[in-house]
Amino acid sequence: MLILTGKTAQYGLFCDFMNETEGVIKFQLDFEQGRALDYAQIERIERWRQRLMQLGLIGQDDERYEGLGFGNISHRVSYPGNPDAFVITGTQTGHIQQMDAGHYALVTYCDPQRNTLRAQGPVKPSSEAMTHAVIYNKLPQVEAVVHIHSPELWQHALQLGLAVTNPVVEYGTPQMATEIERIIDAGLPRGHTISMGGHEDGVITWGESLDAACNEVLTLLN
Repeated sequence: MLILTGKTAQYGLFCDFMNETEGVIKFQLDFEQGRALDYAQIERIERWRQRLMQLGLIGQDDERYEGLGFGNISHRVSYPGNPDAFVITGTQTGHIQQMDAGHYALVTYCDPQRNTLRAQGPVKPSSEAMTHAVIYNKLPQVEAVVHIHSPELWQHALQLGLAVTNPVVEYGTPQMATEIERIIDAGLPRGHTISMGGHEDGVITWGESLDAACNEVLTLLN
């Protein structure tokens, strides 16, 4: 079970402007500011995040994507009333070398059709949270979702036999959620990995465990 430690701040409604800038939240975010999450798996998530950072798949680089952070990891949690709730790295945390519970958000509700997502915690969730939410909803066996940025995988997606989303569809939008649903329903040509055609270098994968999801990324790279 996941809980918030300490007293939660009052409810607030936030909506960032939609544009094509990397890492900007494009959905209606109903966010409840609160204390750090009390969730034991964050240490495991962080170990994998640091490994992927070392490979340049998650992080922040002044020479990439206008210097904004990229990549994120999430993990399904047990939360009252929503079996598809999950914790996810906070938006624009790619520059942080060592993260803790204060850098993760809890997503408690998502409605792609209304472009709405509800979250709580010390930070707002990643801009890709809606895409993660759709995967958890469609695939109840999935425990973890990983979004990386890899020019090698993205540019060679077809050669690797990966499914690819429509290149006109932007990240973090209801249209991207619909694309992910379409591909899952049609059956993936290989593994659990999708290349995001309209999201430069963006690749998303998942697994029935955190290790499985991250190891699929490493296998593809090799």
